[in-house]
Amino acid sequence: MRLGAALSLVCASAPSALAGGFGIPEMGVRRTGMAAIIGRPDEPAAVFQNPAGLTSLHGLRLYAGFGLAFVSTEFRLRPWQDSDRFIDDPVDADGYYPAQKPTRAMGAIPMLVATMPLWNDRLFGAFSLYVSNATGAQFNRDAVTHYHLIDGYVVAPQASITLAYKVTPTLSVGGSLGVINPRVHGQRYVFPVVNGTDVSNLVGSEPELTLDGSDWRPTWNLGVYAAPAPGLTLGAAIIGRVDAQLQGPITVVYSDDAAQPDRLEGRHSTELLLPWTFHLGANYDVTPNVEVGAELRYWLYRQYDRQYTQVENIFLVSELETVKDYDDSWQVSGGVRVHDLPQAPRLEAMLGTHYDRTPAPARTVTLDQPTFSHIGLHSGVRWTQGRYRLAATYIHYWYDIPTIEDSITSPPSNIQGDGANDIFTLAVEATIP
Repeated sequence: MRLGAALSLVCASAPSALAGGFGIPEMGVRRTGMAAIIGRPDEPAAVFQNPAGLTSLHGLRLYAGFGLAFVSTEFRLRPWQDSDRFIDDPVDADGYYPAQKPTRAMGAIPMLVATMPLWNDRLFGAFSLYVSNATGAQFNRDAVTHYHLIDGYVVAPQASITLAYKVTPTLSVGGSLGVINPRVHGQRYVFPVVNGTDVSNLVGSEPELTLDGSDWRPTWNLGVYAAPAPGLTLGAAIIGRVDAQLQGPITVVYSDDAAQPDRLEGRHSTELLLPWTFHLGANYDVTPNVEVGAELRYWLYRQYDRQYTQVENIFLVSELETVKDYDDSWQVSGGVRVHDLPQAPRLEAMLGTHYDRTPAPARTVTLDQPTFSHIGLHSGVRWTQGRYRLAATYIHYWYDIPTIEDSITSPPSNIQGDGANDIFTLAVEATIP
């Protein structure tokens, strides 16, 4: 019975979340370099950002982009009730354990797209493969964080078919249908004190929990793209909500100091919400060589008020519920693109910025679901050479990590720290006549 109580606190290891929740929108040269693609999605990454933009792409086009994100963070964790019975690290004068850094914290953002005209230069189609979230982190097993997280990642590959139609010379609509395969992995030690009762004599001081899960779900998005006045373009897009059920094995292995070695194996089904997402953007040519753009992204995360898990074959544990109480998340961004200069007619230079508001209240933040508000600086260059467009972009995030004193997680995640993220992207686009 004591084991069942311990498991009820940790079985619901969940997918990691960054930026405006689950997805990472850093795909496409305009997005990563200029921070403004919705209002002028004139590249194959439009399949994700605004599918109506395919009508501005003529000929067969092949696009490949690959981004790498490197998160650097350091934080201090405050002791919690009875933690000193199992963690020997010293506590400083401010009441925190020594500062911790993950041994690995990174993400990958790959994208492959093929686009082509299908009918009368008005109907266009595309097939795409991309990963809207592939992030993970790892801490040393002997770190003070091992009761929160040792190793975890989320990977969500997606395949889509997109159609776009030019209704008039100045108005286009588009949409995508696809399938997403979110996959998660979580590993940590179970804290062996439950409601003040020490159960380490049964499970040991460091029983290891491992959870894996995956699901397949349909996805869709819709977009509109308009040019109502010379030099001005507007865009809007919506991504449909996905209610995934991540299913897979869950295991608990007693640590070496348990009264009797044992291994428990079961299965779980954990809810994952990918919310309704709304995009608005506008781009304007200030001069023939200078374009400015701005956009708003809004994630409807108010519906994520809890995380629910069903557990099978782990005795005394049948269901788990964790409070999340997310708010809606939003991001505002904008930037400038300089192009077609007489001195460098084939070169485009981009610069932009964004502010992203986290959906998670600080008291529900966990190390396996880190999501913080942040500011981003975007930059990039794109070079056109004949049938090819080559691009390199760089984004830097400054995370606003709050000092958390009222954590309701178990164990509590009362932390103080800072963090940053560097995202490097290379892209190549080829037009085949």
